[in-house]
Amino acid sequence: MKQSFYALPLGMLLAMAATSASATTGTINFEGMITDITCPIEIINPETGAPGNLVRLGRVASSQFATIGDEGGHRDFAMRVTPGAGCTSPTSATVKFTGVHGATGTGNTLHALRSGGGYASGLGLAIKDNKGVLIGYGTESADYTLDDTNPTDMRFTAAYKSTATAVGTGAAQVEVAFIVNIT
Repeated sequence: MKQSFYALPLGMLLAMAATSASATTGTINFEGMITDITCPIEIINPETGAPGNLVRLGRVASSQFATIGDEGGHRDFAMRVTPGAGCTSPTSATVKFTGVHGATGTGNTLHALRSGGGYASGLGLAIKDNKGVLIGYGTESADYTLDDTNPTDMRFTAAYKSTATAVGTGAAQVEVAFIVNIT
């Protein structure tokens, strides 16, 4: 009887070893902040007021990017902070943007686009604050004053910005994560 107890764990170990030989490894990143202030945040189209996390920069001709630093496809978006429901008397907020595909451009201040076959090249995504100042990759924006009773729209502008003298055509997609620091 004792032999069967030893054989069972050994068999399980062998089965697990065979399974793990074909396993793939990777990384999952989790990020957040513990605070006593939590406010609902929505991505808003400032022109229509419609919520949604897709900002369409549209079709931009590659000829519009004649030199490094040229911009195209400007589109406004806003992050709406709504007080109430745990959002107790906020006074200001800053936003930090980081891209899933890393940084690019001079000083790594832009968000890299998805790369590979079928995707545009020689571009990055610039995000500017409500005064037109570039918010560098991974740096905090200027303070936005928040209303403590009404929703506040923190306005930004996104645009493609050339990082090379030759811009390749294709799909131009960027995934950007954000952290809003509310004080």
